[in-house]
Amino acid sequence: MGATQVLAEYVRGTSFAELPKEVIQKTKEIILDTLGCGIAGYTLANEEFHWIFDLVKELGGSPESTVYIAGMKTSAPQAALVNGTLIHTIDFDDTHLGSISHLGASVVPSTLALGEKIGADGPSLITAIVMAYEVAGRVGKAIMPSHYKYWHPTGTLGIVAAAVAASKLLDLDADQTERAISLAADGASGLRYGIDFGDFSKSLHPGLAAWNGIVAARITHKRAVLPKGLLEYKSGFCQAYSDEPKWPLLTEGIGSFYEIMTDSLKAFPTILCSHTPILSVLKIASEKKLRLEDVEAIHFWVTPTAPGQGMNYSPETSLAARLSIPYCVTMALADGQISLDQFQEERLKDPRIRDFMKKVTLEADPKFVEEYPGTLAAHAEIQTKDGTRLTEKCIYPKGHPQNPLTEEEVKGKFRRLSNLTLDRSQTEQIVEKVWGMERLKSACDLVGLLIK
Repeated sequence: MGATQVLAEYVRGTSFAELPKEVIQKTKEIILDTLGCGIAGYTLANEEFHWIFDLVKELGGSPESTVYIAGMKTSAPQAALVNGTLIHTIDFDDTHLGSISHLGASVVPSTLALGEKIGADGPSLITAIVMAYEVAGRVGKAIMPSHYKYWHPTGTLGIVAAAVAASKLLDLDADQTERAISLAADGASGLRYGIDFGDFSKSLHPGLAAWNGIVAARITHKRAVLPKGLLEYKSGFCQAYSDEPKWPLLTEGIGSFYEIMTDSLKAFPTILCSHTPILSVLKIASEKKLRLEDVEAIHFWVTPTAPGQGMNYSPETSLAARLSIPYCVTMALADGQISLDQFQEERLKDPRIRDFMKKVTLEADPKFVEEYPGTLAAHAEIQTKDGTRLTEKCIYPKGHPQNPLTEEEVKGKFRRLSNLTLDRSQTEQIVEKVWGMERLKSACDLVGLLIK
């Protein structure tokens, strides 16, 4: 039996009743966190949102599903396209660590869009999301780290995740689910350019993945003749997207643990590999009362993945700044914190900030992979102008499964994000609805609260 078939049969055979309480809770936290990013994105990244919103408005489509905040009705794939893009605009959404992908930005909008169309209940939505993380997370672990050399896994794995969620909601049998996964893998795309430069393609990747994932499942639902076994095929997904696929990771231990439990929520609205550098600098600066003017240079030893991303010394957009470790670290030292308002255009152009960014350097430490698996560790060394060298190591960023956000911190983050766009009463209704999703009768009851 091939790996794609094993995964498909697991998706088909898993029910809500089998999910442990902690998995259900984690899923609700991801849903709330993901929706908060989209709600805030509507206000903070309104221009980017309208590029895709205006296009979908022109395209029209059957009024099946809702575009968040704006309230426009369109087809389920197109609603998922807009909502997935919106969620990823502020780069504050979750990260599945084994695959280095923002799965929530494709999975949550595709699940809610299709769930709204068919009237899926809360348990069905939760189960679909858990299965999406299970399959995409396993595939991601099997193709990393070489996959990340060229590809943006939020796009390449998001389509697989969205197809799994849609297959589960449509109650596809195992054979159909295998074909939907294979068709999604066949259409996987998303290059790293958007990560390196912070252009709109990065935000668009999970939206396109959500769109394509729903389409893959719905085509399969119509009994189209589609490929099977594409994950493990000799010229299939894993061979094409990885130098050395780790084949056992696709299926080993399936059913004994859940990939969604390895997911990390963000405490800062920045690229995840910047979080441990930020925390290291914040701790040193707080303890030693350091100011930007006191520092001559900052050097980091980091997990090898990090130098391949986040080293833009001249960010020109808010998104590019969120993806720049030098910018984020500089802002942390300058302000003693990282917050949403630090990524406005006037801060990006501040010559004091831009000059200091040149003093921030990174170096990969291969030992970190073995010493600190499943995280993006950082060891910081700050050299002050009086010649003092100060060091600090941070292994687990806040929000990591080993350093998780508390329930109140998850809700607090959502409230701060949601209140940028919606009033407090509506915000609290969403919190209550998501926290009680086991009792949700229809996705429509949740989506109806996401309109301003």
